[in-house]
Amino acid sequence: MSLAQSIQKETAQVDRAVAAEIAKVIARHNAGKPKAVINATGRLAARLAAAAAALPLSSQKKLLTGKPKQDVERMVNVLLELSSDVQSERIEIPEPAEVEHSKGSGFGELLTPEEGRRRLAEYATPIRIEEWAGPVAGPVELERDYGIRRSTLHNWQRRGAVIGLLKGERKHVFPLEQFVDGRPVEGLARIVEIAPSPRSAWFWLVQGSPLLGGKRPIGLLKQDRAEEVVEAARAVYEYP
Repeated sequence: MSLAQSIQKETAQVDRAVAAEIAKVIARHNAGKPKAVINATGRLAARLAAAAAALPLSSQKKLLTGKPKQDVERMVNVLLELSSDVQSERIEIPEPAEVEHSKGSGFGELLTPEEGRRRLAEYATPIRIEEWAGPVAGPVELERDYGIRRSTLHNWQRRGAVIGLLKGERKHVFPLEQFVDGRPVEGLARIVEIAPSPRSAWFWLVQGSPLLGGKRPIGLLKQDRAEEVVEAARAVYEYP
């Protein structure tokens, strides 16, 4: 059963219930009247009541003027006239005589993977890693300038506690902003675990995030707000 059919069925049930209640009242005050007449009168009264309820207040007041008991026929005629006026105010939207069929331009020229990479390379602009990652340093510099032993750094990297970015073919450099007092910032390992790669994690950490009010996640980690940052990272990487 469609929604329209369901609504129509429920409306009919309500109308019958109202008519039955009105018929009971009429029967109490008109003893001896045939049951068929009572029921028909109840249905008619229910329909008139529903029509009157749909009218604006000004039209309802018009029905109440005069002496309704002495002029029932006049009231019915006025009610029908007002109902038709209300229905005539409804805006009818005609169906179009013809249906216009349109077709898009499609995807255009299909490219081979090789041609696609070639065209993409024409737009790609190589930049130095420091331009997006900030200041970086290798293991030698970190040990010399910050006292972070190479064995310790290697252990942190193996456990995902620090982020190392590949520079060149095999050399890794480490963004300096991830260290506080010679140690990785608290919560960094949880972000590395969520992100698909260390590079992706660091790129997200140093960009302003709309999920964090435009603030940089790495800055919030340094403010001991790791839980907020972790939840934002999960929204980005785990709930596409």
